[in-house]
Amino acid sequence: MGPTAAPPQSRLPASRRLLAPRLAGAVLLAVTGAIHLDLYLTGYRDIPTIGPLFLLQIIVAFALAVAVALVPGVLAAAAGAGFAIATLGGYLLTVWVGLFGFQEVRTTAGLVAGLVEVAAFGVLAYVGLASLRDGAGRGLPGGTAAAGLTRSLPGGAAATVAGLSAVALVVLGVSVGTASGGGTGSPAAAAGTGAVVKVVIKNFMFRPGNPDVRPGQRIEVINQDSVAHTLTAGPSAADNNLFSTGLVGPHQTMIVAAPKKAGMYPFYCTVHHFMTGMLIVGK
Repeated sequence: MGPTAAPPQSRLPASRRLLAPRLAGAVLLAVTGAIHLDLYLTGYRDIPTIGPLFLLQIIVAFALAVAVALVPGVLAAAAGAGFAIATLGGYLLTVWVGLFGFQEVRTTAGLVAGLVEVAAFGVLAYVGLASLRDGAGRGLPGGTAAAGLTRSLPGGAAATVAGLSAVALVVLGVSVGTASGGGTGSPAAAAGTGAVVKVVIKNFMFRPGNPDVRPGQRIEVINQDSVAHTLTAGPSAADNNLFSTGLVGPHQTMIVAAPKKAGMYPFYCTVHHFMTGMLIVGK
């Protein structure tokens, strides 16, 4: 007798046939967790509310990666897909309108994380739908009906997930493309007069928070964080247009001139509204 032929792909148990995409989904979840861990350690942990949420997101990402890798079937895959698309939604909200006083700007890390989340959603959504289609979800309440529903999807589970992922990619691309960039960081050397007073932005704080300057004096704003910031007069409308660096990219510098009239001038970061300070202009 000759060697036994390998069973056709369609006859393999769902747990074996979906092993490769399930592991791929687990790896993608771990990657998005690693990206957010790097952002957390390089500054995001200092953002009120956003910092703790980032930490929770990181823990959940790694926990789901382990669950998806070890547990076949619908539940882990569905949880992973839901987490990926929810994380992407949170990122898009911070780009569109901001969350908890934090507004995201266009960064390479944000774009890469978004692409990974779309990929994780696509892979794990396929695993979940394919598991239902093959009857892997029949042990769940309503599992038989759900399996029948997946069989009726136009073009099958793969085509449905591909379409949803394509929509998510388009939304991500448009959102990132229209978001504010990270700034050029080119110093405006002609701004102001006299010696330069330095203000360092580090760990989402202005240092010093209450710099003393002379009227019209130059202020060098050095951003040591991994995200873009501004130093802008306000947020009161009465202070609008008095001075602003515009976006200062990560590890870049801008120079702005102090007002020519003595007084106390509040300032803040237009990207992260919780970052505030007071410019003291003496006579």
